[in-house]
Amino acid sequence: MGSLSRGLVLVLIVGAVAAIPAPAQPPGPDPGGAAAASAQQRPDLHRWRLTRHGFGRLTVGLNRAQMERRTGRKLKFSYNTGPCAIWELGGARGISIMTTRGRLARVGIYRGTWRTILGIRIGDTEAEVRELYPELRTRPHPYDPDGRYLIVPGPNRRVVFETDGNDEVTSFRGGRMPQIMYIEGCA
Repeated sequence: MGSLSRGLVLVLIVGAVAAIPAPAQPPGPDPGGAAAASAQQRPDLHRWRLTRHGFGRLTVGLNRAQMERRTGRKLKFSYNTGPCAIWELGGARGISIMTTRGRLARVGIYRGTWRTILGIRIGDTEAEVRELYPELRTRPHPYDPDGRYLIVPGPNRRVVFETDGNDEVTSFRGGRMPQIMYIEGCA
């Protein structure tokens, strides 16, 4: 066989091998595919609502890993005083999380369009809060002589709204006693 014939045979063999389909890959980790895409998906926190039990799927008693899994976001440490710590939720401005002994104690809303389960948000009036939460108890605000604490009572958990001299909600929080009534973060 001449060199031309050998070259032609070699080209045909290489072409035939290239045309053979690759064997199917067994299922396994897919670092850049669907598994990574689903890990990137986060719940829409704007659909979550604050209650006396927490905020959406962030319920009193969860630990840090559980909170991060449920939100798809990292907790960012702000400060602590002994067993009490304050955290921010990454990518969710205006939400503050308090933990005691590593467990969620309360969730506070201090900015943004976040809402309670009955639809109250920052900027709503005291009258609107009273209409939706008729069982409110009122207490003077410790720093604003014209403001108030509007407290939705419960045996172990509460919602607290803070209002200013214009009778508007400036912040609100939900969680367990006694942490829900702390005035300055962990104190």
